[in-house]
Amino acid sequence: MRLQIVLVLAAVPVSLGLLCARPKHDTDPAFAQINSIVETLSEITGLPEKHTVAYGRMDKTQLRRFLTKRIKKTLKPEEIRADELALKMFGLVPEDFDLRKSTIDLLTEQAAAFYDYGSKKLFLLDDSGLESETTTLAHELAHALADQHFNLGKFMDETPSNDDENLAHTAVVEGEASWLMLAYDLKQSGRSAAPTPEMVKSIVDSSETSMADYPVLQGSPLYIQQSLLFPYTEGTTFFDTVYRKIGKPAFAAVFTEAPADSAQIMHPDRYFRHERESKPELPKLSLLKQGKEITEGSVGEFDHDMLLRQYTNEEEAGSLAQHLRGGQFEILTAGTARKPVLEYVSEWDSEAAAARFFGDYKKILQAKWKHCDPSTANRTAFAGSGDNGYFVTRLAGATITSIEGISELEDWQRLQGAPRIQVQAGVRVPFAMRASRPSVSR
Repeated sequence: MRLQIVLVLAAVPVSLGLLCARPKHDTDPAFAQINSIVETLSEITGLPEKHTVAYGRMDKTQLRRFLTKRIKKTLKPEEIRADELALKMFGLVPEDFDLRKSTIDLLTEQAAAFYDYGSKKLFLLDDSGLESETTTLAHELAHALADQHFNLGKFMDETPSNDDENLAHTAVVEGEASWLMLAYDLKQSGRSAAPTPEMVKSIVDSSETSMADYPVLQGSPLYIQQSLLFPYTEGTTFFDTVYRKIGKPAFAAVFTEAPADSAQIMHPDRYFRHERESKPELPKLSLLKQGKEITEGSVGEFDHDMLLRQYTNEEEAGSLAQHLRGGQFEILTAGTARKPVLEYVSEWDSEAAAARFFGDYKKILQAKWKHCDPSTANRTAFAGSGDNGYFVTRLAGATITSIEGISELEDWQRLQGAPRIQVQAGVRVPFAMRASRPSVSR
């Protein structure tokens, strides 16, 4: 799924001229710790510091201005609208959801610091105490050290990546830094710089328990919440697994042999087996007055997990989403009114898993719309009308396809009358519109 406006804030270079932060001198007790923190991180990782890290401070007002300018500089309004439309058509956010405003509100609330890959500069927010700033600096300096060796801007670059692969890369960046934050605290206290499983689990637990302290985050749709938290929670667990298997080489391996999708993050054994999600091909449509493509992308295990959690329950999501082999979607315009049509396909590891998801997806369609009037409902087909037009959803073997938002009755009757929509498993295709998630310490 696409979330460019959330993701683009970390990897796109910005001019320092746009920033209003006022750097402080080394008399600032927080920044006076930078050299010793970097030395400790280098000792843990085996990665030497290549050059000193620039730093500065900003307040919440300056941060909001920074985020607003970055979005304006990086994304066209139609790209933001496309992201928002995709989330709405899948039913992951409500129809009145404002993606741009909500993202800025959310990140302004959450940020304690960030490392800007473009300017190679670290920023602390003004409203945190010295003790929390030390932990925050360890996290952000871990980013800076990784950037000097692995070029995080390029690593997080949207151009060669598809959606789900970029989420995996984001989880590498945040997971490695979160793990190092724990390791730094341990080493400072004279213990072995290897977090215990309980300490790693604390990253996950603290994300959930502290939700009430952040009203914007707590009030956000589930998908938005978890898109922000996933890189820290699942990413930390993933890195810990890799470190326990190969030791210190993990600090380079996760960047040079990066995971390919969210499934490899959620199931590290798939990462070690180099097991990648498939890219099933979308239905070949020929709709009346078919227009331009608005957006397209991959739909990985994380996306299906969120969709199932939102419309069924967490247990069903946890047990079923892992059986996904791969997914893809496209939104294009069609019909006299040039309304958006969603094409979606997913491939599963067995016909039984596909049939199970087909049953769940029928529930999703009925729940995400106020109006859902099926005219066909059987073991392999579900068709009718919904809030945004006609729909046809089909199960064929281990593949599910859905076409939603059809405005022309002739198109719908033709698609519904077809014996089946032919879909073939395809190869992985790079997706050129993916961006990266922000580095935000909390």
